[in-house]
Amino acid sequence: MARDEAGSYYEAQRLAARAKTSGQAGEFLHWAKVAAEVARLSPRAEMDLAVVQAIVDDETRRGADVRDD
Repeated sequence: MARDEAGSYYEAQRLAARAKTSGQAGEFLHWAKVAAEVARLSPRAEMDLAVVQAIVDDETRRGADVRDD
């Protein structure tokens, strides 16, 4: 994630949402903490809540599709 500092926050949010959708509580907590740390440390991290909501919606839909198969 260090290579894309501006997108690291969103990637951590995506991984947190994916873990939450799949019921991996430990992974969810890890990636949520990573997102918070990126937000705290990086002046270049993008943090648009509409984008985060779109990520969560996408991962929720993706998780539902996997469960339906």
